Amino acid sequence: MAIESLERSLDLFGAPLYVYHEIVHNKYVVERFKRRGVVFVESLDEVPEGSPLLYSAHGVSPRSDRKRAAGV
Repeated sequence: MAIESLERSLDLFGAPLYVYHEIVHNKYVVERFKRRGVVFVESLDEVPEGSPLLYSAHGVSPRSDRKRAAGV
């Protein structure tokens, strides 16, 4: 599901597309997405304001989600 969601998001938004943490623990899949313009970040501060952002399949804490929604 996570890979399909990322594929669809790339089709919809194009690159760059930011993803908070790696979506799966498979370096080959992650590298394939990086070549297509996906930027995996470890901090929400790394995502430019207004950029499309997906969360990893593991989700995020409610605090992180609220901070992103508030633009912090």
